Amino acid sequence: MKSNQYLILSIVLMILGEILTIYSEIYASKLSTRAIQNPELFVKPIILICVAGICLIFAYWFGYQGTGNIWVVTVASLTLLLVLEPLVIYAMLKELPGRGALVGFLLGAAGLLATFLL
Repeated sequence: MKSNQYLILSIVLMILGEILTIYSEIYASKLSTRAIQNPELFVKPIILICVAGICLIFAYWFGYQGTGNIWVVTVASLTLLLVLEPLVIYAMLKELPGRGALVGFLLGAAGLLATFLL
């Protein structure tokens, strides 16, 4: 497989893994006191976080195969987290970020571009 294909697969798996991770964390946080009476409610977020972990492991592996540099892969993962978290939160909760979070979101997007373009 060519290194460009590794990079594309890595990014797709990273995006999927980060979205599933964020979704499962928010989903679990919204369970509140209902989970005390019904602990089986945690099964869904646990399964999602396991799938997310598998996606992220393979994303790192493909990313390293494509770049040969773990720092590029790590920065891409962290930056995707910074960019995707506000989007998933808004999609699930319809809450807008405050001014500081918005600045962080924009800087995260700039960092992602810098990682791949520089």
